[in-house]
Amino acid sequence: MVDLFADSYAIVALFEGNERYVRIFRRGQVVTSALNVLEVYATLLRRLAPAEAEEKARAILDIVRDISPEVALDAAEFRQDMRLRKRDCSYVDAWGYAAAQSLGLPFLTGDPSFKGIPGVEFVR
Repeated sequence: MVDLFADSYAIVALFEGNERYVRIFRRGQVVTSALNVLEVYATLLRRLAPAEAEEKARAILDIVRDISPEVALDAAEFRQDMRLRKRDCSYVDAWGYAAAQSLGLPFLTGDPSFKGIPGVEFVR
């Protein structure tokens, strides 16, 4: 059974060795989207040697779930709502949050912009 939808922040924190995220991922009940893998890989390419970045990105491909294209509409609305609240929210973050909602899962992140948002499992 899946418990959480991990955003890019959570996955990068895992790779950086944040023990809270290591414990969560160790349970093996976390999913994400292909767009989050894109963002994670891009982040890792800036921080690591290309081969190491690719190895880590490939390691999370098995937790990727297909997301309905309808989520794009919800993501746009959520991003607009976040902007009106004066909170940073990238398109990928909005997609991830809306994807988590569509799957009925909490959105796992440590991104300060998401603190206090309903449906978010906020971990630092």
